[in-house]
Amino acid sequence: MAKTEHYIGFDCGNSSIRTVLGSYDGKHITTKVIHQVPNRAMKGSRYEFWGILYIFYEMQKGFKLALDEAPEALSFGISTWGIDFGLLGASKELLTNPLCYRNPLGKIGLDGIDQSLKDEMFYLTGIQNHIMNSLYQILGIRKELPEYLHCAKHLLLIPDLLNYLFTGEMNSEASITSTTQLLDMRTQNYCTSLFEKLELDQDLFAPLISHTSIRGLLREDLATLFASSRIPSVCVPSHDTASAVVAVPSEEDDFVFISSGTWSLIGTELSEPIINEEVHHSGFTNEGGALGTITLLKNSAGMHILEHIKREMEFNDSTPYSWDDLIDLSRPFLESNEHILFDPNDESLFNPKSMIKAIKEITTFSSLGPIIASAYCSLVNSYVSTIREIEHITGNTYEVIHIIGGGARNDHLNQMTANLANKRVIAGPVEATSLGITAMQILHTHPTLTIKEIRRIIKNSSHLVEYEPKENMVFLDHHPPF
Repeated sequence: MAKTEHYIGFDCGNSSIRTVLGSYDGKHITTKVIHQVPNRAMKGSRYEFWGILYIFYEMQKGFKLALDEAPEALSFGISTWGIDFGLLGASKELLTNPLCYRNPLGKIGLDGIDQSLKDEMFYLTGIQNHIMNSLYQILGIRKELPEYLHCAKHLLLIPDLLNYLFTGEMNSEASITSTTQLLDMRTQNYCTSLFEKLELDQDLFAPLISHTSIRGLLREDLATLFASSRIPSVCVPSHDTASAVVAVPSEEDDFVFISSGTWSLIGTELSEPIINEEVHHSGFTNEGGALGTITLLKNSAGMHILEHIKREMEFNDSTPYSWDDLIDLSRPFLESNEHILFDPNDESLFNPKSMIKAIKEITTFSSLGPIIASAYCSLVNSYVSTIREIEHITGNTYEVIHIIGGGARNDHLNQMTANLANKRVIAGPVEATSLGITAMQILHTHPTLTIKEIRRIIKNSSHLVEYEPKENMVFLDHHPPF
């Protein structure tokens, strides 16, 4: 290559909004965070909402800063959390800020569906019934906030809404739309029969386009504001998990991964969905992956539980705690096996007022040491149990577990996972989503490159840490005291 290419990526999560400048010199991909601000849902009188125009404003600031550093940037791509969406009226203006998936609306929607229809919906789509899915939020809105749907003419998932604000174009793609549970994952297109069964208006939803195609050009007024050309928006996997999986540094066709962050997504990449009774009853889902692939995965609690415990400790004691402090508190109880396994995905741990109190009620422990030890062991148990389920479902045996995302920094959890699984763990890249967003834009510019070649480049560009199993931990088959 004659010169280094630059790409702009937006990696938007529940807790932060980041603008990243990706660079490619023909051999290595690097990323640099240009702008980062916190993100959180805000509660009104009854429900939590996302401040989408604040998010868009901060993304504009990041866009300008990225162009200041790399005015020749070739394109941009957007990836965010899944499920949530904005509603627009006939004028194509927002009717309200997007509601947050943590609201009770999803549960209200799911509770209104009988079990036989839930089973049918899984077999129609290949996607697991989950209270967070957009579908159940829509059904909850129809019951609790009917005026929203009455006025709505367009429904745009969060990355699609942000792309619309940047380009004026309304479209979507399979990875983010699969989080609605309204796609048939065999075809990766809308499941028309499901819309009919639930009496939903399919015209609300945006048309689907292919990865690496152009989603639109930067709006003319924004190009003037940024003193730039109308830079194209490239269709990347706009669900952050799917973009992160692009960056799994495996040269094997079959691999297993844990995308570790506030939530942990545990899965493998397939060429076709697996839709059968075992997948259904094991709680797995077939989400859209990059370039027509399927990501067979289970959504599990991740650092969410430990983050809650750490925040509570800091608030209660009015002092900061490090992760090493939590490990030191838990270590004696890990070494003496004084801990109790619990289901980290139990509904009581989804968003409790006090995580410490919720775990106390499950375990009956009164002190922090065994509570933290139980949380660590229960998370690792969940990870390894899920990987063994994946091996059974696919018929594959995986020698390596890839841990990507922010949780890849947690040495303690990574080593415990290697020990219990009796498998090698490769942790990294930490910036998996940002690398995936950049990589997919590179594939647009260089269409002869393959996903395997991109993963090899990412592997050679990333800081990876390997963990060999040190001992065979024995708590896998213990049961929680429910």
